[in-house]
Amino acid sequence: MTDNSDSGRKLRARREKILRDPRIARLIVELSLPLFVSGSLQSLYSIIDTFWLSLLGPAALGTPTVSWPYRGVLMSIGFGLASAVSALAGQYIGAGEYRKASRSVGSVLGLLLAIGVPASLGFLLFRDLYLDAISVTSDIRPLADAYIAVTMAGVPFMYTFLVFNFAIGAAGDTSTPMKVSVVSTLLNFVLDPLLIFPAGLGVVGAALATLISNMVAGLYGAYSFATGRHGIELGLKDLAPAREYLSKIASISLPPIGERFFTTLGFIVMMRIVNGLGTAIVAAYSIGQVVLNLDHVIVFPLVRSTSIVVAQSLGAQLYERAKRAAKTGLGLILGLVLAYILGIIIIKDYFIGVFTSDPEVWSAADRMLLVFGPSVLGFNLFILAGSIARASGHTLLVSLLGISRLWLIRIPLSWYLAYVAGLGDLGLWAGMAVSNWAIGLAATAWILSWTWAKPVIEVPGVRGLEKLGGERKKLNSGLGLD
Repeated sequence: MTDNSDSGRKLRARREKILRDPRIARLIVELSLPLFVSGSLQSLYSIIDTFWLSLLGPAALGTPTVSWPYRGVLMSIGFGLASAVSALAGQYIGAGEYRKASRSVGSVLGLLLAIGVPASLGFLLFRDLYLDAISVTSDIRPLADAYIAVTMAGVPFMYTFLVFNFAIGAAGDTSTPMKVSVVSTLLNFVLDPLLIFPAGLGVVGAALATLISNMVAGLYGAYSFATGRHGIELGLKDLAPAREYLSKIASISLPPIGERFFTTLGFIVMMRIVNGLGTAIVAAYSIGQVVLNLDHVIVFPLVRSTSIVVAQSLGAQLYERAKRAAKTGLGLILGLVLAYILGIIIIKDYFIGVFTSDPEVWSAADRMLLVFGPSVLGFNLFILAGSIARASGHTLLVSLLGISRLWLIRIPLSWYLAYVAGLGDLGLWAGMAVSNWAIGLAATAWILSWTWAKPVIEVPGVRGLEKLGGERKKLNSGLGLD
């Protein structure tokens, strides 16, 4: 692909929109709408999947929750490396260097596939050690073993779609990943109950439905890259990591990989703490996670959209525009998440009642939503900081904050309150809440410090910048950056 090819022209057109629109709040909302649609469907699927599994009993209901930290180790690698796409592709597009944007995407995807395929096979062989480590209850263990075995096969496809999602999104196209995600999720909707019940596969049926939907999304991402259909075009030679990008990929992605790896290990330890309180608490934890994760429908689209504007603005050396985008995203999240928390508390009884009639499970889930629920605001501020860090390429400090949230606060405090102080699940929820509030305050302080507001790519000259009508000089003159 050349910068003047069809693919280059597609990227150029989207870049003009991201860098020229003066209504940043409206721009962020417009970019987030397709992500909101796909996120809503995925959250709805998560609720329905939880409902189907709840019909099989508490053990089946707790299986995905027990299983995901193990697969999360591989996803920590995938998400961490893919985070380099947000910074490199986004900033290169902002600078008008479209071929470099595609080449950086290819380098990341090649690294991921080289790591992910053999790693998923290795993880498949050692899953028994994981189940031993977290002391899975005897009724959940055989279900979790089968669930992990099936979902591991989808790792290469998840990696491909993850890079596709980040790359096309970095270009300012949030509609295409949404369409692919909607098709994948709808397929999962249809297959899930069919494989669980008529086919008689139970929990394995749910895992197979997820595997098939991941394959569909990943294969489309590969097709798009091969044809350049959506602006990012890759040949086979582009999958060989280019030396010029390796140091940047490493500096951007290693902190998030470390963070997500240690976070996943932290959640393995947390699952051991939760499992030690009994199957009812595991089921209540699963219900609470489903209900509280509905906020992802609101927050994730906004933080992704904010990061798109931040990355391209930094690449174009529009530093004040990047800061305005961050402040706008912060304000939107504060307002919307506070409203969401209030709504959840008001209708929490209805949500819990959908998933269980067991009084012990119901009571524990109620306490979780009341004590832990409001703290999701703090966690969402951290999510925004992480997205800005990945877009700017300055990921180290925020990654250290993420590790501290679990290992320095949540794990020791939850364990102490639940077991030593004798508060049981109430202590568990309280320890989790404190960790979220602490990280939210620290993340907000980092965002407003503006230490991230500089690009990680070399931009001696920005192609096409004259078309921005002098906006770079106007926005940056007050900062002494011109």
